[in-house]
Amino acid sequence: MHRRVPTVHGNAQLLLYKRMLRGDFLHYGYFDDPEVAPEEVSFDDLHRAQLRYAEKLFDLIGPPNRPVLDAGCGMGGMLGLLRDAGHEVTGLTPDRLQIEHIRSAYPGIPVLHCRFEDLARDRFRDRFRVDSGTIVHSESLQYMHPEGVFAVLGQIPGSNWQWIVADYFRRPDGAGESAGRPRRRRNRSGWRIDDFRACLREHGFRVVHEEDITAHVLPTLGFARLLADRIGLPALDFARDRMRAKTPALHYVVENVAERARDAAVRNAAVLDPAAFAAEKQYLMMSIRRG
Repeated sequence: MHRRVPTVHGNAQLLLYKRMLRGDFLHYGYFDDPEVAPEEVSFDDLHRAQLRYAEKLFDLIGPPNRPVLDAGCGMGGMLGLLRDAGHEVTGLTPDRLQIEHIRSAYPGIPVLHCRFEDLARDRFRDRFRVDSGTIVHSESLQYMHPEGVFAVLGQIPGSNWQWIVADYFRRPDGAGESAGRPRRRRNRSGWRIDDFRACLREHGFRVVHEEDITAHVLPTLGFARLLADRIGLPALDFARDRMRAKTPALHYVVENVAERARDAAVRNAAVLDPAAFAAEKQYLMMSIRRG
């Protein structure tokens, strides 16, 4: 459930996102028109959709009268928006490159350099008045261990605080499968939604607001799949064919590596299939409180 990305690969991926996307956002976009075709989406449209996603989160967080911890803050785009809106905000990420970027792009915003599961109660009290604030997990919960997450939440005193979760969850096995259609290999990223709800009940939490936004995030996947199919994979094929023609000896040496790289790219592109995502995943925005 908890996927670790090698540091070199993760840093290169982060730099790629930085060059392609505006606003330092790594999350999905919320498209008010879920039927928009991938060919009609631009990078500016995606940026506006990511801002719209942030607006939805802000509606759940409420007015800026209590501190906010963005647990899994990525490149800091949400931190900047929260600060500009008047919130007393703290970030958290275990990624060193993200920390360096946030300190450069958003000076003055405190960031905890650790995993959420490793937080201790005294560290919360030192840097964040969590007993009267808001914890936000925006597309970060899927990378964390349930036992560690609820162990940290269980250390927070009182009930005068809220937990915002915005992430996709796996539907129960078999949900979304069409009759007579062969079962495909399921994408196992994300928590099972039924397991998550069971953990909430077990630890005394209740959902006070829930919205299913699955349909509204699918255009993000459609646009990403379009880029992969029309730019990413053709570029790999062009590079491979050019190497074969210009430097056949080098191509012979790295041919197996190049083929594995293309196979991995094809698998990653398949994960971006909106129909498969909708069949297997459920993207929820939830406001949660201790019961």
